[in-house]
Amino acid sequence: MHHSISRSIEFSSNQALTGWGPSSHRDPSSNSDVASTSDTATKTLDKICSTVDRLAGCDEAQINSPSDVHPSSVQDDSASQSLAALLPQSRFFSGSDIEFCSIAATAEECTPGQLVVYRIGVDCPVELIAQALARGAAGILTEQVLPAPLPQCIVSDTDRALAEITAKQLIDENGSRPDQRLLTIGIVGETGKSTTALALAQVLRDIPCRVAYQTDLGYSDSITTDISGQSIIGGAEIVSRISEAADAGAAVTILELDAGVLRCGGYDQVGLDMLVIVGRNSGRTDFGPSPVDCALERVDCDGVVVVSAEDRRSVRVVEASGLTYLTYGVDVDADVSLKTIEVADGILTALVRHESRSSMMESLLGQGFLAESIVAAAAVGVATDNPLVQITESLSKLRELPGRCQRVAVEDWNVTQASPSMVLDVAGTPRRVSFVLDAVRRQMQDNAPACLPMNAKVQSGSNRRAKMWCVLAISDADDAETLALYGRLLESKPDQCVLTCDPKSKDRFLSLSHNVLDGVEDCASMRLVADQERAIAWATQCASSNDTVVVVGGVDRSSPHAQRENLARLQQLMEGLQRESAEAASPAKPKSQAPVSSTTKLKVFNPDS
Repeated sequence: MHHSISRSIEFSSNQALTGWGPSSHRDPSSNSDVASTSDTATKTLDKICSTVDRLAGCDEAQINSPSDVHPSSVQDDSASQSLAALLPQSRFFSGSDIEFCSIAATAEECTPGQLVVYRIGVDCPVELIAQALARGAAGILTEQVLPAPLPQCIVSDTDRALAEITAKQLIDENGSRPDQRLLTIGIVGETGKSTTALALAQVLRDIPCRVAYQTDLGYSDSITTDISGQSIIGGAEIVSRISEAADAGAAVTILELDAGVLRCGGYDQVGLDMLVIVGRNSGRTDFGPSPVDCALERVDCDGVVVVSAEDRRSVRVVEASGLTYLTYGVDVDADVSLKTIEVADGILTALVRHESRSSMMESLLGQGFLAESIVAAAAVGVATDNPLVQITESLSKLRELPGRCQRVAVEDWNVTQASPSMVLDVAGTPRRVSFVLDAVRRQMQDNAPACLPMNAKVQSGSNRRAKMWCVLAISDADDAETLALYGRLLESKPDQCVLTCDPKSKDRFLSLSHNVLDGVEDCASMRLVADQERAIAWATQCASSNDTVVVVGGVDRSSPHAQRENLARLQQLMEGLQRESAEAASPAKPKSQAPVSSTTKLKVFNPDS
């Protein structure tokens, strides 16, 4: 499969992507609105001139000294590049082209001959123009005309333009696009992307071949692993990372595709040889294409799509696209299916089948909750012509992923028996929260027959039904509709619910909780605790030893490093609470009675008195 997939990918022109055309373009110099805004432009230029004068008063040697110039910017005239050749469909203002040596990271770090990028809503236009003028920038890449005496390249989206520039530069350097130098696999869906990506990396790594990946939990170029960068990337950065993986000798790269980046065109310069659709993808409630539709546009005409047989909406979309596809499923008929035999003590025992072949496997991943991600990775292994026995052996090696239905337990068996079970998940969306709560409920029902505990210090709870406690943390990033959905889930799924928030959203917890209560019928059934650690502690103290406490959300996912730090903090807190709960559950030792003195006189009971 790896050698049979074609690498020739035809991409739509930049004119179709950006909407620029000769008939619709108006020369900025002839715009009728320029005269009406001349006063504003004059005031802006005055601000710029004052800023330039201030920068000119700085030490000139400090600005242009060799120590401040990045080595990549020190190039001769032969290394200069034409922006008109890289972006042929763009329009220019104050010139017909911009010759530049490289692209500056920021205007403050610009050196003579570099191209400065202006991002609307991020950069201050006055300060950026002043810095560009003072530091000798070759021009400005922007989405709107700026009042500056510098050549400007006008594009519809600077991020997409930077990605196109990066891709063409790499073509000139290597002779082909980065994604055409290796097998590129994209993973899209509402739940299970990171788990599927890392499980798939484990399968393909045992071929053996070198596998690179970009997920929510980190990035690898097949040699080194990095968790310091952003978890969600696109545009020029994802193109550069694919190129780094190809330079490192990777044969496969696995990309976790973000829904927001997909809809904004952040992967338009990346072609996919294979697409994996995970989870149950619901229909869009707003305008525009769905993430699955956007991802299918990036698949080569000879590519393969792996989709869940139970996701009928996505199956219909894939069938309409005309692409070759392979279905997978759990306990359903599919091209690659997983038959659940038993889920006990957090261990999944299953049979993976494809056509006439089958293989047994055991998995500890996510306490057996993540069977769908496991069979999705197995389907990709089948599509790449790997033996089914080897695929199941590779999947059995993957034990646990942080924050993915992670079971938190201490090593002391007595503490584990005397304290409630605890599950930690990063969640992030109502669908993910619903999936985790349903999975925990199924496991609790399977373990419903109560047994006498072997620990003598633990009182039997056979006469009490096990309860599920949910501690949900909300954040400022959740909109009103999402918060109302959380309210419905908290009222219907768990037995007891505690609403809290992440540490950064404490100031707005009251207003956010009101949005959650909009989706609740009985507001008195929910407990509100602003501090996340106190909320988890209260739920643990109230739960009994046969209950389960599920902690979802409240994790900073801005970067893999921040996510892992938050998960480690919560795990340490939950382990400490388990120890405290076990100590509190132990029966108190009877107080020693004082010896009876020999002089003590007993009172005789006289019924007649």
